[in-house]
Amino acid sequence: MLGTRGSNLARWQAEWVQARLAAHGAPATLLEIRTTGDKITDVPLAKIGDKGLFTKELDYALLEGRIDLAVHSLKDLPTRLPEGIALAAVSAREEPWDAFVAHPGFAGDLDDAPRGAAIGTSSLRRQAQLLAWRPDLRIVSVRGNVETRLARLEASDWCGIILAAAGLSRLGYGARIRGRIGAARMIPAVSQGALGVVCRAADAALQEALRAAVHDAEAAACTRAERAFLRRLEGGCQAPIGAYAALEAGALRLQGCVADVDGSALLRAEAIGAPDAAEQLGVGLAETLLDRGAADILRRIRLRGPF
Repeated sequence: MLGTRGSNLARWQAEWVQARLAAHGAPATLLEIRTTGDKITDVPLAKIGDKGLFTKELDYALLEGRIDLAVHSLKDLPTRLPEGIALAAVSAREEPWDAFVAHPGFAGDLDDAPRGAAIGTSSLRRQAQLLAWRPDLRIVSVRGNVETRLARLEASDWCGIILAAAGLSRLGYGARIRGRIGAARMIPAVSQGALGVVCRAADAALQEALRAAVHDAEAAACTRAERAFLRRLEGGCQAPIGAYAALEAGALRLQGCVADVDGSALLRAEAIGAPDAAEQLGVGLAETLLDRGAADILRRIRLRGPF
């Protein structure tokens, strides 16, 4: 039994894994499970809390034996999993970038947004990096599934919204992307674009099947570095943190950032290391940013409380 959230994107992801398993002789049936993040859609994520908003109920179902595996956007998966649950496979990565989706009445790209333009996003990471670049922008909170956000954009006076390019492409909305935002301007969320499949840690046979059907070694190395970076910083929904790793000429290049929510402070750094030392690379880059002032930024954010 394969657990999934109920959104069209979550089901697309689960059905993709289901098809991969079936092709390897391991059929699975889908079971839809609603999570806290799905039930509360009118409150910013940072105000709800940041521990397993989109995974906790699926974790319970796994541990209780109601499902055997679950598929998540890896960026939603906490860096510390509950005891008894293992990250069994990481999929090949769809493009990791954030994307600007313009209002139908706005003809330009993000660079063309007029002074004071409203941009919709539910992500503090996106907000902080946007405001560091353009402090004149007006950030408006927008949550819900992809279709809900697109509908809200069309009914608004906003200039546009920022969404993950991967989700738009997977759902057939790639044509709505006005422009992709590269890491030079906006470092993506940790593991953005990759899927993570979890199962019970004791289920060795299922882990082996998932590694054969789904696992991608390159994406796994890159996301291990990113997740180690986030774990060392102890970041979550309330911390504007980004990380992106890629293999370049056989080496792993990791870029990371920590920012204050209003964009008034933005620290960036990068490091290069061996793919088989991905976790050490992530921890080391986090330590570099902590030494440069990230510890103070994160302390200020936590003292101010939820946004």
